[in-house]
Amino acid sequence: MKKTGLLAVAVSLMLSLGAFAGEKAADAKARPQAEGKGKIRERARPDAAQTQKSLTDQLAALKQEHQAAMTELQAIKQLATKEKATETGAALDKLIARHEQEYQKKVEPMQKRLDALKKAEGKAQAKGDDKGKGGDDKGGRPKDNPRKGKRKE
Repeated sequence: MKKTGLLAVAVSLMLSLGAFAGEKAADAKARPQAEGKGKIRERARPDAAQTQKSLTDQLAALKQEHQAAMTELQAIKQLATKEKATETGAALDKLIARHEQEYQKKVEPMQKRLDALKKAEGKAQAKGDDKGKGGDDKGGRPKDNPRKGKRKE
């Protein structure tokens, strides 16, 4: 009886996780797609700081959801182990492994994009720092260069 109850809990949790993932996919498909390049360009692009903050927030939310699910699954697995429900424990191990893989598939691209944004921001800041060093604001020749602005005679 206890093994059946554990299995039912594990299956219901698995189904709820699957339904949650399905809702996310449906939401992504329901978003309006731009028809042509013109409409894509019409949309205002968020600046790098906004995008970086958004990605950081999304990663934090995903991590929090993942940790909550893993904690719950681990608790069920411990209960199954305590009750010597080996088949349920094995099923939970597979479920935990699959959930971990799905989490990594979601997080890796987001983390790579965040790293790229941080790297680009660092380069932009370094470039901005170089502009004020002995040159004009446009990155041209130094202000004290006698040839600048004079014509050959």
